[in-house]
Amino acid sequence: MSYFNQVSDLYYQSQLPTVKSSLDFIKVKNLFRRAKIRDEFFKDVTVFTKYTITGDERPDQIANSYYGSSRYDWIVLISNNIIDIKTEWPMNGYDFDQYLKRKYDPTEIDAIHHYETVTYYDGRGRLIVPSGRIVDPDFETSYYDERVGETKTISPLKSVSNYEYEVEVNNNKRTIYLLRRRFLQTAIDDMLEIMSYGFSSQFIDDKTKKGDNLRIISPR
Repeated sequence: MSYFNQVSDLYYQSQLPTVKSSLDFIKVKNLFRRAKIRDEFFKDVTVFTKYTITGDERPDQIANSYYGSSRYDWIVLISNNIIDIKTEWPMNGYDFDQYLKRKYDPTEIDAIHHYETVTYYDGRGRLIVPSGRIVDPDFETSYYDERVGETKTISPLKSVSNYEYEVEVNNNKRTIYLLRRRFLQTAIDDMLEIMSYGFSSQFIDDKTKKGDNLRIISPR
């Protein structure tokens, strides 16, 4: 089921300069309505399965592989609350290289972006410093080493370049969650319900309504 074929329609008052009557309308897709996954689904870890995007996989390819049809690419996206695929989906190799060239001068790509901690355990295997905390370059911490009976000061950190940072950000987008197949029809039914109009003064049919007539045409 193609997503945009199911998006409800709206007869919107034409804004074309050639329009002479306030009764002229054009038919557009009502993008104010958007399919969503039920809130209670996100509270149940058994509803989704973890998936790692490999290579240059696209949403339609993943949908075809997992759901049996590329038309369910919208299920892949809304399951991860992805709205802008250009910024929220991992870039392929070419796009990533172009992105780096636009963002960084050649002399900046290997410059330090930030410092972060690396894992450090004491002699008894107890965690003293976890990895991945962003810190200042002069970061240090102290702990009491019971084996030698003295306080030790350590500085377990590493520098992360702009390039390494961007690679990590892009790779983190590769971990997504897919709605399990047994819940697919529920998501489809919910989407069709969201896209259907209830009866009102603007009602034309369950997939179409007329927008408010607000434009004023100057008399001639």
